[in-house]
Amino acid sequence: MQRTRKSLIPIVLVLLCACIGWWLGADLRDTFSHRKTGKSAPPADSQPHAAGPAHTRPPQPARLTGTDQFDDGTTVEILASANPGECILHFPSAEAYAAFAEVINDSNVTLVDQLDPLNAVRISYADPDDLGELLENENITVRNALSSVPDRSVTDDGIEPDAVGFGGELLTWLGIDEDNSQWGAGVRIAILDTGVVPHSALPPLADEINLVDPPADPADTNGHGTAVASIIASNNPFAPGITPAAELISIRISGDKGVTDSFALAAGIVAAVDAGADIVNLSLGSYENSSLIRDAAALAVENDTLIVAAAGNDGLGDAAYPAAYPGVVSVGAIDARGQHLNFSNYGSYLYITAPGLAVNAAWPAEKFVRFSGTSASAPVVTAILAATMSDGSGRTLSAPDALDLMTKLADDAGIPGPDSEYGFGVVNIRRILNRNTPGIIDAAITDQRFVTTRLGTELQVTIQNRGTRTLPNTLLEVDTPVGTRQVNLTSLETGAIHTFQIPVNTSSIPSGTPFQITSTLTLHASAPDLIPEDNQRSDNFAAP
Repeated sequence: MQRTRKSLIPIVLVLLCACIGWWLGADLRDTFSHRKTGKSAPPADSQPHAAGPAHTRPPQPARLTGTDQFDDGTTVEILASANPGECILHFPSAEAYAAFAEVINDSNVTLVDQLDPLNAVRISYADPDDLGELLENENITVRNALSSVPDRSVTDDGIEPDAVGFGGELLTWLGIDEDNSQWGAGVRIAILDTGVVPHSALPPLADEINLVDPPADPADTNGHGTAVASIIASNNPFAPGITPAAELISIRISGDKGVTDSFALAAGIVAAVDAGADIVNLSLGSYENSSLIRDAAALAVENDTLIVAAAGNDGLGDAAYPAAYPGVVSVGAIDARGQHLNFSNYGSYLYITAPGLAVNAAWPAEKFVRFSGTSASAPVVTAILAATMSDGSGRTLSAPDALDLMTKLADDAGIPGPDSEYGFGVVNIRRILNRNTPGIIDAAITDQRFVTTRLGTELQVTIQNRGTRTLPNTLLEVDTPVGTRQVNLTSLETGAIHTFQIPVNTSSIPSGTPFQITSTLTLHASAPDLIPEDNQRSDNFAAP
């Protein structure tokens, strides 16, 4: 999700108030006020249900019966629609879905669209009581939130004053200094967004599916989807893409106001799977759990299609969907210092982080913009997965295998190991491409922090071996306001992470006084370090 001036939470609250009257109808809310409503428990692993033909069974009594239900006890999920006068119904099983199909033709409710693999329909109605009568015997839940695709605007709100953007240097920062023109060849990437319009920086689309009608003039299209596509596959040196040879599938699920609903999003995922997509990029989301989208994500996982989703841009620890669903690769944002950005959502569901501040990107009408937020970070990860699958020498890995490799070779950041701000770390395509090159020396200081233990306060300094050779006798020297400490590690295996515990007595420093810790690595190796800049690190602290 790309960062906007206002938090998504107020937007969702406004939509909630408006949608009850517009999409669901104020009367509909009253009709179902006596039934169970509200958020369900956190998503559980589930499998999609296969639905049979919707309108070929004999007529049945005009009511629904059955004992099957969702995990939260509800038997029908009513979801907000992005279209006025409509709503979306999601059923927990093929049987419940078929029962509805048998009775809808005898009601005053109109079937607008259906999604058989996920037991969902889009319907319209003139009187909410008609829908209430149809679902009279059902226990239901009503969900009002819609998924949002932010615009491209970037302000200073919530961004650290010392944060550094990427501009046109994304590839350089990632360490891509070779010909990448054939990266991603044979990999199909579905971009579920506002649509990808023709641009001189982009290759022709492999496929285009419009679940929402586009404007007559492509220049009037919300450019969010085009910007996402350019980070993946642009061939323009001003806004270079990571995998220019990837096959892009544009699936327009959002109108130009940047709003979509659960039906369009789920239908887009199904369409991506049917189109043979290896990876689905979703730079959008909301904070309300929908079992319909969860089941669509499960369908993609079942078909070995990876979903990469933006974690959100509100600086919250709340789960953002679809990023928080099982099997989805959720992506947070860092700046060019490699630091977590304050606006980037965090939490136990976060999988990995990638560049996401002021990245040069294409925009409709042959324009270019600075694109920020986890909306930018997600396509970076999508493209790196595609490059891992196909690096110009032919396609060698499946998407799930590429994900395993990307995870294993991520740069540790923050607390050692997976954490809520960086997930498994920061993507590093250089390590992936050089994984079979022997003898690479690459050590890094990844984190410095003070922690309180039962013995007092100690400094923890974490290092990582990012090369392809074991590091012998690595010396760490730490300069503190109360003296210098030296510690030695006799051996650090390839990929290994090690944290040094260093007692630092700060009692002599007046409370609140700022001070600096500088740590330096000295390697006893026969070759120079690949990136010597990260062998030293300075961090500022304040005395307790």
